[in-house]
Amino acid sequence: MTKPKGLTKPQIAAYWRAASAAAREAGIPVDEYRKRVMREECGVTSVKQLNRTHDFDAVMRRFAEDVGDYAMASKFAVADIHRMSVLIRICCEQVLQLKGCPAGSTAARDYIAGVIGQSHIHCGTDPHDPSYWLDISPDSLHAVFVMLDTHRRRLLRRLCEGLDPFLPFDPRLSYRPGDKGVRLIYADGQYDSAGYIQVKVR
Repeated sequence: MTKPKGLTKPQIAAYWRAASAAAREAGIPVDEYRKRVMREECGVTSVKQLNRTHDFDAVMRRFAEDVGDYAMASKFAVADIHRMSVLIRICCEQVLQLKGCPAGSTAARDYIAGVIGQSHIHCGTDPHDPSYWLDISPDSLHAVFVMLDTHRRRLLRRLCEGLDPFLPFDPRLSYRPGDKGVRLIYADGQYDSAGYIQVKVR
């Protein structure tokens, strides 16, 4: 099992700024305050024990609430949902790339909406908000991601000839079909060291 990663340097800086402001508001020493918050929200007492996702969101939400910044608190309260939504969009774009379909935000959104509809997942709609599919429960969002990633793996298995088709989901990755196969390209524009995956390109 992968060990959760600790806070990044920007997160640590943000943590200390927020903790100091909230401690001043509460009128107690910052170390006493921040350790109490970490213990109550995450069950730990050291910043080194916090992970950069759930734990960071939880303490930052609490810091914001304790100084009355409810807009910021709301931002951290939905951070997990936002992260999963971004991963869903990226995974969907990868599926479209493997299928040889046009990518882009509109195509991805329509494809995701189709997956949600076929799965009979309850979802609110808003004609003025094209990202209406975000209005579903976190568990359902995770289920949508699993379905998309399963389809991504299925497409790789279908295309690969004599190679291990398993390729873990990587949000930095995009697929570019070509004459020699499918090339893996990372978000920074660098090609994967493995070069081409030798597959049938239809």
